[in-house]
Amino acid sequence: MNIKKVLATMLAATLMVASVITVSAAPTTDSSEPAKEEKKATATVAQEATPSEVEEAVISATTPVYVGGVTLKSDVAGSIMLPKAAAISGVVLRQSAATIKTTAGLGKSETPYVKAYEITAKKSPAAYASFNAAAASVGATVLDAVNIDLGKMAGGKFADLPAGVSVPTTIAVKNAGGRTLAVVKVLPGGATEILQDTDDNPNTVTFPITGGLAAYAVIAY
Repeated sequence: MNIKKVLATMLAATLMVASVITVSAAPTTDSSEPAKEEKKATATVAQEATPSEVEEAVISATTPVYVGGVTLKSDVAGSIMLPKAAAISGVVLRQSAATIKTTAGLGKSETPYVKAYEITAKKSPAAYASFNAAAASVGATVLDAVNIDLGKMAGGKFADLPAGVSVPTTIAVKNAGGRTLAVVKVLPGGATEILQDTDDNPNTVTFPITGGLAAYAVIAY
């Protein structure tokens, strides 16, 4: 008889534990939305890791850029990263590494180095707010934008060049459509400037970049 009581007690305890586990695993009131959000987050991650984006390799800044039957090439070391879907197809410094080195007063073991990569409104909303405002002021629209960081490399370490260093640079643009191109420059502090195109190629825009980091948007009107 005592054994039956013990077994009954154990069975009841087991059922209680099972009930607790079931309740813990079951969604609480209004928990359907967070569950949906988790699924959306998972889907977003999957989209961001699509094969096309994985193929976005960082290329050397010395890689030739072909635009409108013209080949543009720089001998300044660096890295350029642009998605295949970007409106910008290339960033090319138009001054030789030797000239930049002399102008910037670099030492024997220091070499000019540039880094450029696309930025979007989602990733850089503040910069895009400045881009859009400047573009609207001249009746233009923003096509695409990049961060360009002009610096130097020494002993495997990167450092910015002074803001006083200026280097003419060309950005190649896909499907400009014969529109007038210009560039909106935004500095980390928020200062904004519109730079006019200094070349006559309808598929490129040439303008001066300066030492250090700045955001540059190509606009068309």
